Amino acid sequence: MTQFSDSIPVFCTARIPKVVLDEFFATACGAPDFVSEGIHGDVAVLINDIKTHSIAQPTNPPVTQPSSYPFEGQTPQEIWQYAQACLRYPVLNRAIAILDDQTLLDKETCLLVTRSEHEQEDGSRLLTVRSDFESALVILNVKNLGIGGDEHFTSGRGKDGVIRLYECEKKREG
Repeated sequence: MTQFSDSIPVFCTARIPKVVLDEFFATACGAPDFVSEGIHGDVAVLINDIKTHSIAQPTNPPVTQPSSYPFEGQTPQEIWQYAQACLRYPVLNRAIAILDDQTLLDKETCLLVTRSEHEQEDGSRLLTVRSDFESALVILNVKNLGIGGDEHFTSGRGKDGVIRLYECEKKREG
């Protein structure tokens, strides 16, 4: 049986096809930081049902195509509020991933959301940033486990504003 603890929640606010869900979970769970620690999956869970008591295990590829998208069209703020109100251990809720309309377009980035340690320019405490799939769960894991803070949401951004933690390593290898 798969270990189910300290799982990062992943929401879909758009109708993300199975092939993109598979790519997200394979790429994100296969990030070098996880692999070097001997972690091969079992770190995130797709939240595709508002009844969270039915969540029994983490999500790994191949992913079952969701039969419904209960969070479709919701804002990051609405998803955040839901996560705070309804998610309980073993699903963590300090930092979440959202696969959204932009994910449908580029098939390689997602939105990361957390509560900021400081008030933002707009007066809110919600911090959002785009990340490539490979970096997403590593960044969220650091925040969810309390290992690091906002700095992981603000560093490593490319010219396009997307966090790509492993881009420099790939350039050196290539």
